[in-house]
Amino acid sequence: MSDLPTILPPNAQAIERDLEQLSSRHKGFADPLKRLWKPQTCPENILPWLAWAFSVDKWDANWSEDAKRAAIAASVEVHRRKGTIGAVKRALAAAGYGAATVIERENWETHDATYKHDGSITYSAPDHWAEYRVQLTRPITIEQANQVRAILADVAPARCLLKALDFTEALNNYDARITYDGQFTHGVA
Repeated sequence: MSDLPTILPPNAQAIERDLEQLSSRHKGFADPLKRLWKPQTCPENILPWLAWAFSVDKWDANWSEDAKRAAIAASVEVHRRKGTIGAVKRALAAAGYGAATVIERENWETHDATYKHDGSITYSAPDHWAEYRVQLTRPITIEQANQVRAILADVAPARCLLKALDFTEALNNYDARITYDGQFTHGVA
């Protein structure tokens, strides 16, 4: 018998005690496996399988390595809070789209001079209660906008409808340096 403590019951068989003693001598054996289950330490070529294991809803092989690791790391929290504004923001940030602002029920403001007419608020028909808009802080291409819509379809509440996807920073200027090839939009995607 070894001096190592046991967790086996008193009626354990000899083979069970031998296996327990053998496994206790190899405590570091599982360390390489632990590395595979952590997004920060997993080898890059195994990240797609780790994303599958963590149920990452949207995955793009063209993302940077940091974006892939962030999406995997945020997956559990996104699934835990799926259907909330926080999950929408977290999922977009994890996919590399930066901070996002979610606006619900736009144009429900009153016309009683409470708001300054500076162009930040439009006085049009209000959105339906289940419609929302997302404002991104960085410009995106049309292809990225489609990817953002797919992320939102998985994370946002099923009863809600995306009304607009806006970004506040202009990617290109009207200076004839780019051609209109359909890759970029004019601030709304």
